[in-house]
Amino acid sequence: MKKFTHRFSALCNSERSLAVIDREKVLESLRGVAAWMDSAAVAAKTPGKCCRNALYHEDGSVTWMYPNSNTAEVISAWIDLSEALEESDMLARAVSYADTMLKDPVRGIYGDPAHPEAHGLPWYWTDGGTYGAIYAMRIPVHFKRLYDITGDERYRSACEQVGRMMLARQLDSGIVSAAWDPAIGWMHEVRIGSRTLYGVATFALLNQMTGEPAFAQGYEKSVDALLAMQNPDGSYFQMHDPRTRSEIDSSIKMHFCSYLLNGMRVAYEITNDSRLVECAKRLADHLAGVFYYRHAVPYCTGVVGEPADQTEAESSIQDACDGLQWLAEVTGEPVYWDVALKLWTEAWLHQMPLDRSSGWAGAILRGIKPDQSETPAGVPENRLHLHYAPSSIARSDLWFAVNHVAASRRLLSWLDSAVASSLDAGVDTQPFLYAKK
Repeated sequence: MKKFTHRFSALCNSERSLAVIDREKVLESLRGVAAWMDSAAVAAKTPGKCCRNALYHEDGSVTWMYPNSNTAEVISAWIDLSEALEESDMLARAVSYADTMLKDPVRGIYGDPAHPEAHGLPWYWTDGGTYGAIYAMRIPVHFKRLYDITGDERYRSACEQVGRMMLARQLDSGIVSAAWDPAIGWMHEVRIGSRTLYGVATFALLNQMTGEPAFAQGYEKSVDALLAMQNPDGSYFQMHDPRTRSEIDSSIKMHFCSYLLNGMRVAYEITNDSRLVECAKRLADHLAGVFYYRHAVPYCTGVVGEPADQTEAESSIQDACDGLQWLAEVTGEPVYWDVALKLWTEAWLHQMPLDRSSGWAGAILRGIKPDQSETPAGVPENRLHLHYAPSSIARSDLWFAVNHVAASRRLLSWLDSAVASSLDAGVDTQPFLYAKK
C-alpha cells in the first residue's frame, strides 16, 4: 500500500492537471497577462501607471479603475514576463513603473519634506488621499530585484527608506502599524489586517542588505507575531488590534494567504529559518482543507461581517498558487503541488483568449455576485469596484494577475527542470512532480 505523507495525500490526482498543463499553455497564459497589463497601463492614461481593477459589462465595454495602484509586484511581473517571453521592452515597463512611484511624491511614494516620518509610504490605491504600510512593506522586495538588475542606487535607497519607516512604526507586538493621512497624521492605529505580517520579508531583506542589528531585531519581533497570531487550525483571523494582537474580526480572509505565504517565502530564502516553513505548512494545510472541501478557495470564510467583503466573499481566488509551489519545492509534499496546479489551472480556464478585444484579452475573470441587487450598506464610496451595477458581469484585478505571473514563472521553471531531468534519466515526467527539489 502506498505510504501517505499528508492527511490529504489520498486526494491528490495531479496527473489530471498535468494532462492539461504544458509549457506552451503556460507561455500563452503569460502572454495573456502581459496583454491585459498593457491595457491596464494604457487605461491609466499616465506613463508608468497601471489600473488596479477592471469591470466588464454585458455590452462588452470595460470600466477601468484606480490608476494609482502602487502595487510593487507589477515590477517583478514585468521582469518575469521579460525573461519568460524574451521581450526586453518589458523590463523597461518595470523600470517605468518603479520610476513613476519614485518621482511622484503625492500619488507615488510620499515625499512631503514637512513630514519625513511618513516617507516611504505609497499613496493608497482608493485615491482617498491616504498612505498605507501594507503596500509599503512589499516595495523593498521588488525594488531590490530591480536594483540587482540595473544597479540604480535609487532603488536601493527606496528599500532602506521603507525599512526605516517600518522600524519606527513597529510596535512591541511585532506588528507594523503605519497608515498616514496628511490632514490628520497617523491613523487606523487600533485595527489592522493580518496580511501585514508580510513584514517578516521586509525585515529579513533589510537585515541582509544593511547588516544593522535593528533590522535583525525587527525580524525576530515580526516572526514572533507571525507565530503567535496563527490559529490552531493554521489560519489567521482577518483583523487584529496591532497593539495587543487580539482579534477584532474573526472571519478568515483566504485572500491574505497569498501575502503571508509570499512573505514567508521571501524571508525563508534569505534566512533559511525553519520556523517559517513550519508556519507556512500549517497555513497551507488549512488552505488545502478548504480547497478539497469546496473545490475552490473563496475570498473569505467564516462569519463575514465586513460589508466590502460580503460582495465577493464566496468568489474563488487563486493568488496563493505561487506560495504553495514554493512550499512544495522546499518540503517535497505532493499535496501542496496538487492544490497549486489545480488553482493555476482554474485561473487559466477563466482567462480570456488573446483574440478578444482590448481589456478583455488575457483577463482572468471573476464573476459578479449573482444575487446582489444593491450595494450593501457600509461599502465605502471609494470602493467603486464593489458597488452594484446592473450591467456588470465580471471583474479582473491587478493583484491576481501579477500573482498568476509569479506562479506561471515558477511552473515554467519546474516544467523545464522536470522534462530535462526525466529525459536524462529516460523516465516519464509525471513522477517528477513528487520529487523534492
